[in-house]
Amino acid sequence: MKLILGIGNFGALYEDTRHNSGFQALDLFSLDLDIPIDKKKFKSLCGKGKAFEEDVLLLKPLTYVNLSGEALKEAMQFYKIQKEDVIILVDDLDTKPGQIRLRFKGAAGGHNGLKSIISVLGSEEFKRIRIGIGRPTHPGLANFVLSAPKEQAEYDAWKDGISKACAALEYSLKYSFDKAMNQFNH
Repeated sequence: MKLILGIGNFGALYEDTRHNSGFQALDLFSLDLDIPIDKKKFKSLCGKGKAFEEDVLLLKPLTYVNLSGEALKEAMQFYKIQKEDVIILVDDLDTKPGQIRLRFKGAAGGHNGLKSIISVLGSEEFKRIRIGIGRPTHPGLANFVLSAPKEQAEYDAWKDGISKACAALEYSLKYSFDKAMNQFNH
């Protein structure tokens, strides 16, 4: 079984914000494969189903970004999932809107959700699909990640990146994460 976790914050206030890019990509995946994310379990909303002959568990933690690892830990323990079978969808300041990066390992890069997951796993080695949100041009990182782009072109590019992340996730499950990296990392 593959465990796919989208990082984000729950609630209408955060729904269309940069920090919820992981939730948004997971929602697209859920719609594409008709796997509802509607059960409360593991401190998350979750859904379970099949994706390209692979059993998948989809998680949207209810813990807020900073404690994403708590939900991951509970689900991994319950289903005895190894870290090699975990894929994280996450927003990334160091990638431009409209772009994504697939990685097998890496530091948290200041992202508190990734810090929480690294702490729980005891490792920086897990699959992640980073969704570009870019860096703010003004002070106020929290306001930046907890808002949507105001300029239409940047907003459209960001949403395109979310769609690309969903496509990369699907490709990685059809073929392999290695092949998805070759296909989507430019």
